[in-house]
Amino acid sequence: MLGVFKLFSFRQFSRSPVKLAMSLMVKNEIDLIEANIRVHAVLGVDCFVVIDNGSTDGTLEKLNALASEFELHVISRPVSDYRQSDWRTEMALIARNEMQADWVISNDADEFWIPQGESLKDGLTKWGSIIEFQRSNVQLDVHTENEPFYERVYRVKHPILYPKKNQLKEDDMSIQLGKIHGKVMVNLHGFMRVKGGNHRAWHWWSWLNQKISDSALVYHYGIGSKAHFINHIENRQKLLAQGVTKMGDHYRRWVHMLNDGVIDEEWQRLVLDEASLEVLQKYGVIVKDERARDVITGILSSHEK
Repeated sequence: MLGVFKLFSFRQFSRSPVKLAMSLMVKNEIDLIEANIRVHAVLGVDCFVVIDNGSTDGTLEKLNALASEFELHVISRPVSDYRQSDWRTEMALIARNEMQADWVISNDADEFWIPQGESLKDGLTKWGSIIEFQRSNVQLDVHTENEPFYERVYRVKHPILYPKKNQLKEDDMSIQLGKIHGKVMVNLHGFMRVKGGNHRAWHWWSWLNQKISDSALVYHYGIGSKAHFINHIENRQKLLAQGVTKMGDHYRRWVHMLNDGVIDEEWQRLVLDEASLEVLQKYGVIVKDERARDVITGILSSHEK
């Protein structure tokens, strides 16, 4: 009987509305964090759990201020052991046990989940297990290089399948045009663990009803301002120096380029010029998609009023 109680909870059988949580692990995301929380709160997320991993740019202070406005549990953890799966699982359990949430999205500050309808909770019940969603890289271009992230309107439609082994040693590629994993929304009843860089999870009955959904698309603004980009690489540089090795090869390549003083070359490769936009659209690699821009600006504009 004890095992059964680990699988189910009384909340699953109650008539209370489905409660959706979002977890975030952040470091120096002052340009994104407030918009991320405000936008997702409007789009159906009821509560948030955030670990701040030693921010020095005001991110933690902003989170503490937002905690007076939203149901937001903030954890300050300025350590560098980068136990992502452990920390994500911890946040999911806080959402389930302390905030009484039924589902959780393990998100990053640069990812915005835009539903096809009005809410990310459309169609959610207290059952189910894991729902997979597609994620698409939003491109930085010459028109938006100095604009807020949400002004970008070009995203990857058909990614370039760069060989994974090339990400470490070859420069004639753009990680922003490559294939990326999707993300998952997980039922916290029967939840076991977040895995795979927040792209996978373990659930007791996922074998029975895990599914793929197109009810939302995750817009990934992986490249911020140039200063944010450099800061992000410097954080990876420190992690590598401390012996942390579990990270993508493209991060390692960026650290090598930073060490060699040629990171500006990578930045110019990531910022698409007019000719690149035309060619990439012609062959279907990228598509002009204004939906995320319109949703995000609409929500942020309403708040400012």
